[in-house]
Amino acid sequence: MSTCDRFENDGLVRFVAGEPLDAHIEACSDCRTARANYEALASALGKAREAYETPGAWEAQVWARIARQEGVRRRPWAVFAGVGSAVAALAVLFISSAGGPPTLELATVEVERGSGAVVRGAASRSGEVKSAAPGDVLHLVAKVPRGKVGDLRVYRGADELVFQCATSSACIRTRDTLETRVKLDRAGTYRSVAFAADKTLPEATGNLDADTAAGIRAGSASDSPPIDVL
Repeated sequence: MSTCDRFENDGLVRFVAGEPLDAHIEACSDCRTARANYEALASALGKAREAYETPGAWEAQVWARIARQEGVRRRPWAVFAGVGSAVAALAVLFISSAGGPPTLELATVEVERGSGAVVRGAASRSGEVKSAAPGDVLHLVAKVPRGKVGDLRVYRGADELVFQCATSSACIRTRDTLETRVKLDRAGTYRSVAFAADKTLPEATGNLDADTAAGIRAGSASDSPPIDVL
């Protein structure tokens, strides 16, 4: 006895398109079995796609890691534009004359306790991990090329922005320098990132990788080794 293949020949296209099937499909056991098999396959493919879907932030994370390995990184991409960027640009430093340092540099990264620094070092030593205690103060100085918009940010972990020079009165701004001291009041791993762009910087999202990647696209970024507050 032959098996009915009417569902594969006539009904499958309508099934995929979401159209109603004819009465034969409901009455024929072979066609009902074929339809059930295709429904199971479609469900399995949908679950597999969800399980292996690429994370939405994968590109930002890749560019941020490249920036950490290579230090200052510049890319000839268009400057990020948007409503949030325009608002943030009003608060960041704009340096308008020629001269100054040729490239962005996070020149000073010092952890101070009391009147003296207990941990010192430049930000360019890849892989170096500094340590501090709750209550210590992080002293930062960023050198920004003249004619660039600059910002200096401190993150705790991957998703917490604890300080931003563009929005803080504690940030000292000169023609080519951003300087601040940030109290490290909680345990965690801290990273400092300096940014520079020709016109505007993207608004901070609070995510370290996403903000670093956006800063690179807008101009350049320079970050410090991690500081573990224990």
